[in-house]
Amino acid sequence: EDVAQMYWDRWGIETASLRIGSSYEKPKDRRMLATWLSFDDLERLIIASLSAAQIGHTIVYGMSNNQGAWWDNRHARHMGFLPKDSSDVFRSDTEARQPTIDAADPVAIYQGGAFVSMAPHQP
Repeated sequence: EDVAQMYWDRWGIETASLRIGSSYEKPKDRRMLATWLSFDDLERLIIASLSAAQIGHTIVYGMSNNQGAWWDNRHARHMGFLPKDSSDVFRSDTEARQPTIDAADPVAIYQGGAFVSMAPHQP
């Protein structure tokens, strides 16, 4: 993203940096209720990023219109990305499968979820 910003600042090369949350057929767990991106919304996001009149360097969070979403996409509205789907239709089934989330679990604490390494830093 920093390199894309530099290319925009120096040479006017436009780039959309798409931060995809969780793009699956349906959310797999409670965490994904916030980060889920439907396949149709993913298609809308890609089309918007390729067809917008001007994007400069825009950072867009790839998520559907989910209740309790973690991210704010208001700075990307000029691209015309309007998600139409929501993880809310899967909420009751997802919560029944996973009644609670361990608040101490790094997957629940950090945005990187399962990709977060909890190994201690070695100098």
